[in-house]
Formats: sequence, C-alpha cells, structure tokens
Amino acid sequence: MKHSIIEGLTSLQIKQNKNQWIMSTPEISEHVNVNWFKQDYWLNLGRLLGANSGRGTAWTIKSEWGKWVLRHYLRGGLYAKINRDSYLWTGLNNTRAVKEFTLLNQLQEMGLPSPKPIAAMVIKKGLFYQNDLIMENILHDQTFAQALLKTNDNEMWRNIGHTIAKFHANGIYHSDLNAHNILLMKNKVYLIDFDKGDIRRTHAGWQKNNLLRLKRSIEKVTQQSCDHALKNQWQILMDGYHA
Repeated sequence: MKHSIIEGLTSLQIKQNKNQWIMSTPEISEHVNVNWFKQDYWLNLGRLLGANSGRGTAWTIKSEWGKWVLRHYLRGGLYAKINRDSYLWTGLNNTRAVKEFTLLNQLQEMGLPSPKPIAAMVIKKGLFYQNDLIMENILHDQTFAQALLKTNDNEMWRNIGHTIAKFHANGIYHSDLNAHNILLMKNKVYLIDFDKGDIRRTHAGWQKNNLLRLKRSIEKVTQQSCDHALKNQWQILMDGYHA
C-alpha cells in the first residue's frame, strides 16, 4: 500500500506492510525493499564499502544510484545498557528516521549543503519501534576534526562560519554541531547527522548555544582554547558567520 506522508511533502511516499513502513524518494520508490536496510544484503552483493564508527555504525554502501550511507538508529548513554535500539512508539511521524528523513528533504529544498535522503524504514514491535535511514554519501576530503590537526587555513574557518550562518538563517537547529559532523571538500562545507534536529524560529539563544557546542568540540579535538591559542581562528569563523 502507498500513501502520501507528512503534510507539505506529498512527493514522498511510504510503502506499508502491516507494522513496517518504508519511506523513499520518488526516484527509487519502486525499487526499495526491506533488504536495503540489512548490512548482510550489501555484503553478499559485494557492495558494502566500509563503516564509520560513532554511536553504533554507519555503513557506506554502493548502490546502482551511487554511494549511500546506511545507519541503524542506536541509543546512547544509560538507555543503551537497557535497550540498544528500540524507542517508544508515539506515532509514525514522531519516529527518529521519519523526522530526520523529512528534515533532510526540507534542507534539500532550501538548497542547504547536507546529505540527500534516500529511504527510511520503521518497524513497530508492540509499544516500541526500530528504525533505519539511508542517505547520500557526501564526497569529501576530510572532516573539520581531521583538518584541525593538519592546518589552520583561514579560508576554511571563514567558510565554516558562513555555512553555519546559512542554516541558522533558515531556522535549522543541529542538535550535535561538532567538528566531526562538518565535512570539507576543497572550499565547500557540508553539515551531516541531523538526528534530533529541527526547524524552529530563529533566535539568538539557541544559535549561540549551537556555536558554543562547536567551540567546545574544537577545543576537545585540538586540546587548545578558542579563547587563547585558537583565538584568531575562532574570530575568523565568527566573522564568516556574521558576514
């Protein structure tokens, strides 16, 4: 069965099979199936290219349409010791995968540099659900975290500040803005990992907290202070942000 989903995103559809839902973009809607969300499926095809470790693992896969990233949502913190990958069901539109897929689609419509969503799957099991997301694998040279250990290129810092400002100007809240979630490709900057992100009214309060979170991440990676050793670089980033 197919039906339109969240209001304002009628071009996207969901295939439903009892307590299983698969959301996808129009380009692949007739091809996507539950196997796409299984690591072993891609491994057996010889198309599992590698893994990026974080909370759990995000797998890079090679599809007929290009390179994608497959991520199974896993809990963090104390909850992970009790329940590794199940979340309380409060409705399809409230699931992590659907919310991130929807946000990524909106970012594409805004022209913001971020991964294009490909497909998402939600499986309801009693009072809980499990979910997965497939998105575009963004070609990049390095993460900002990696670049911090190699160079203090002023243009890089300025471009990052300017890119973050574009997201903030559109009310895009990133719940985990850190140096590892910023990808660099020559002079281009991309933001990734929008789990628990949303679109909200622009306000200096949350925008400032977003930047402070990034500041702490930079200091953790470099073991240097943005108020002392990296003061000039941080100011360049802020100049780019306010430009």
